[in-house]
Amino acid sequence: MGGGKGGVGKSLVSANLAAALAGAGRRCVVVDADLGGANLHTLLGVTRPRYTLSHLLARDASSLADVMVPTSVRNLWLVSGNQALLEIANLGHAQKARLVRQIRRLDVDDVVLDLGAGSAFNVLDFFLLARRGLVVTTPEPTAVENAEYFLRAAFYRSLREAARRPDVAAAIQRLRLHGRGRRVHSAEELIALVRAIDPPAAKPLEDRAQAFAPLLVVNQVRTPEQRALGARVAASCRERLGVAVELAGSLDADPNVAAAVELRQPALQAFPLSRFSRQIEALANRLARADDGACERDEGGADRAPRAAAPADAARGAARARVAAGETPRRPLPPLDPVAPGAYLRRCREALGLSLAEMTERTRVRILDHIENERFDLLPPEVYLKGYLYEYAKALDLPDVAGLATCYLAKAPAPPADGAPPPAPKRGLRRWWR
Repeated sequence: MGGGKGGVGKSLVSANLAAALAGAGRRCVVVDADLGGANLHTLLGVTRPRYTLSHLLARDASSLADVMVPTSVRNLWLVSGNQALLEIANLGHAQKARLVRQIRRLDVDDVVLDLGAGSAFNVLDFFLLARRGLVVTTPEPTAVENAEYFLRAAFYRSLREAARRPDVAAAIQRLRLHGRGRRVHSAEELIALVRAIDPPAAKPLEDRAQAFAPLLVVNQVRTPEQRALGARVAASCRERLGVAVELAGSLDADPNVAAAVELRQPALQAFPLSRFSRQIEALANRLARADDGACERDEGGADRAPRAAAPADAARGAARARVAAGETPRRPLPPLDPVAPGAYLRRCREALGLSLAEMTERTRVRILDHIENERFDLLPPEVYLKGYLYEYAKALDLPDVAGLATCYLAKAPAPPADGAPPPAPKRGLRRWWR
């Protein structure tokens, strides 16, 4: 997840995209590679991670898996870049190569890299490591201009790796000697000139150019004109660079995002029915359907990305991992009680041997006791309560999440008739559903 400008929402999109992938049953790790300003731990509600990338790069940890910490989202782990030392914030070549090897060794379905702003070489190299690079921008002119510059820099950085091959470097040197100072104005022109004098040498450049297919995400969209901007930017990049830049989607400006940050939760978890959450889920579905056989781009060009398993495959893999780890099978859950759905949730939690505090920590929903006791006078409106019910039911791995939510909401008191005064607000309610 890259972009030329800070403050466009790269970390927010990374955290919520990772939560959406994990919510689909995929084992996901989000790596906070913004070593100069890491903040993913705050967005995911992880307080002061004990182990971070600094421990790996300082060789206080032997592998990236050793510094992975669980988040409140099931199937989602965080590798934090918090408290990075100055020398680690500016990685040397050996440190960068070691981190790349560790990322490739992770035994998960998806890895989301949250990168820092700008077009430094380390940022570009990590962006090119991804199977599908996402560039986040906002509709502001400065952000769009920086996004276009970032894409151009990443593209040329990608071609530079191919140009290091001896045959390609020799062909380019011949162009310099016989071109008599002629300037090459585009990558497409360079490839054509190399093809004219040495077709086999042009093949690596052509392959690298075709493999560069980033996705553009326009964040904080407020008007139809801004929504149409993304397609124009993608078309402009395709015309100027000659590469397949695609518009992945637009994310609406949504006040629930700021409220979720205050709660230190992904918006997808705190407000699962919000516009932003639905759009993030659509983006995650698009990425999950991407070509699972695509290669990661690295210095050698030979290593492949971890296979992106289908949700069912990921679930079976997780089950096999639990058996291999010697975990005991979970006890069967009681049948759904439509008359007392709150008590049914409590019995399921107790059947799993989980305390209310443990479930609160896992779901980050702090009104589970009110939900279990059906205290509708202390619960938020239905649109938010439904999201909390889904979150709680999914955390318990209930077989009929939709049925449970329907039974529960059917017991909620009807809203006041038109003209009737609303009930007095309850103390402490605002922070749960604002």
